[in-house]
Amino acid sequence: MNRRKFFLFFYLLILPSIVLAQSTLVRQLETLVEELPVGSIYSIQVRDPVSGKVLFEDGEQQNLVPASVLKVLTATLAYEALGEEFRYVTRFESTRSVRQGIVKGPVVLKFSGDPSLTHDNIRGLIKELKERNVRTIDSNLWIDGGVFSGYDRAGGVSWDDLNICFAAPAAAMVLDRNCFYAWLKPGRKEGQKTRIEYDNSDWGLTVENKVITTEKDCPLSVFPSAKHEYKLEGCVSPGSRSVRLAFSISNVERAVRKFILTELRKSHIQLKGRILVGRPDQETPIVLAEHQSELLPMLLKPVLEKSDNLYSDSILKTVAYAHSGEPGNYAAGIQSARELLGEGGVGFGSSRLVDGSGLSRYNFISASTLVDVLMFGWSRWGEQSPWLLDRTKKERWLKTGYMSGVSSMAGYVFQEDEKPLVFAVILNGLMPPLPASREEMRAFRKSIRSFHQSFLKVLSTADKG
Repeated sequence: MNRRKFFLFFYLLILPSIVLAQSTLVRQLETLVEELPVGSIYSIQVRDPVSGKVLFEDGEQQNLVPASVLKVLTATLAYEALGEEFRYVTRFESTRSVRQGIVKGPVVLKFSGDPSLTHDNIRGLIKELKERNVRTIDSNLWIDGGVFSGYDRAGGVSWDDLNICFAAPAAAMVLDRNCFYAWLKPGRKEGQKTRIEYDNSDWGLTVENKVITTEKDCPLSVFPSAKHEYKLEGCVSPGSRSVRLAFSISNVERAVRKFILTELRKSHIQLKGRILVGRPDQETPIVLAEHQSELLPMLLKPVLEKSDNLYSDSILKTVAYAHSGEPGNYAAGIQSARELLGEGGVGFGSSRLVDGSGLSRYNFISASTLVDVLMFGWSRWGEQSPWLLDRTKKERWLKTGYMSGVSSMAGYVFQEDEKPLVFAVILNGLMPPLPASREEMRAFRKSIRSFHQSFLKVLSTADKG
């Protein structure tokens, strides 16, 4: 038998087993998809990143709401555009050096959009000023957030989420994730006043408390307030447990200005001018104090492990600033993604993206595009990408996303040969028949979790042929 006939014979011999293995994978996943709730919409794709072969797909071009699974795109974009050595830098700058304890001319506190910046970091910068013998700022102090432009939140974010910490404004000025926390303490008897105890009262962030202690059933509601961050109304039962409160800052510039002024006074640094927002006309080449963030791989951990929306949107805007040289905003960040990842083979098709966190309901993307993003990441860094290096489970890494009616996941499933399958699953329209009892809602959510677990199990045992 000559060599050509031998290989033809060998191919025909193994072909049935390959077809059988692939059809088994397809058949198992098709069965799972058929069991999804009536009315649900889905976009699903599974691909082999080595060969590029599609192993399964269904509705793969459907553009659906992704929720937080969109963060895989933001992380991949950031690692590509900024590099693993990137750090945020926050500085006090001035036009002149310190002389006899006095800084003449304007001083600028230049923010960089660092989502990890804390109140203690700012205290550290002011301590550096003291160590440089700064006793007087003989002019105005400017707080500069000019690296970002446009709205602090993306369009399509639910209005009733805006006061909640997970929807904090992604401004260039960030302190403790632009959130503050407190406990609402009920009175012991009917009609007694409630009180709010703040975790950090020295930040000067307060809520107008209109909550009453009563057995009446009325929910807590949050409203705007002229003199406070918010006004809180509603009822709590006498003697009930304290209620944990987690608020986003409503006015970032006001909160930062108030905090800086308080800390300067505590440090006995006299400010003869005012605290202004923006930049002076003069250049400020003298660095008086500087804080650097951790490296980018560490900054991506809150994005992918804690699904932090503020980190995600701040990083997207930072990519826009680094890529274009112009103040970063949501639209410019998405354009940077289309250009940088598009050059790497990511097909965005007719997808519509408006933020980097997935918090907006205006985001629409397909499973095919998300798989392209994951394929891009694997081709560029393989297992050296930080999210794969530090994964807690050797057999897989994935990012999930949830909001009302939405459940999604995307990532890598590693098989025994240590090579992955890349997948994305976006499910929309997930609602049980209504009205539904608490037990029925619980069972419905359990069925969706079971779908995801079964999907991953099928991939983990799949024969790629």
